[in-house]
Amino acid sequence: MNREIARIEKPRPVSELVLERLRQDIIENRFMLGEKISEGNLSELYGVTKAPIRWAYSRLEGEGLIEIRPQSGTFVFRPTVDELRALCELRSALEVAAVELAFERDRAGLAEDIRRTCVEMREALRTRAQDAYQILDSQFHLSIIGRAKSSLLEQTYISQVNGRFAALRYRFSKEEAHNANSMSEHEALRDAIAAGDRDQTVALLRAHIAYTERYYSRIVT
Repeated sequence: MNREIARIEKPRPVSELVLERLRQDIIENRFMLGEKISEGNLSELYGVTKAPIRWAYSRLEGEGLIEIRPQSGTFVFRPTVDELRALCELRSALEVAAVELAFERDRAGLAEDIRRTCVEMREALRTRAQDAYQILDSQFHLSIIGRAKSSLLEQTYISQVNGRFAALRYRFSKEEAHNANSMSEHEALRDAIAAGDRDQTVALLRAHIAYTERYYSRIVT
């Protein structure tokens, strides 16, 4: 018998679905930075019991997207300037290490990922699709992390950096001047990677993250 029969998909646990939904709702600004979110309200909103909400809380606290304060409640993260600086320092360390590994392990793959993403980013700007642009911005940096082919580095970046920066981009990276500068910096990185210039790529990446820190620092105060 030569038939292609699809396997039955097992239903995903409710806790995983709640985790993904709450993470996305925080990133996409359905909850404000610093907003208090209660188990009861989320249970009613999502139509689930409180147990998967509590499980999602524990995971998202580890990702830095929420803050659980004893006797006060649970709040969406809102970084101080000092916390933003520390987050940018971690991001810079991880992305620089990742891009250096990517140059050694798969520069051609990285160059193609970045080239394709830049084309899509430029089109998103042209059509004023700002939310799509922010998603692509995250994708650009995840390509650097992925092409490093370092599982622990990738795990750390996704769990500690990616979600919080995605949330900040979604909320604050709406100005045309900022996005134009962002596009120019990403295209400069594209060109340095394509040329195989590791030192220039690292310098541009550090400068790009430093600019982001300065830009967001004016907003989170």
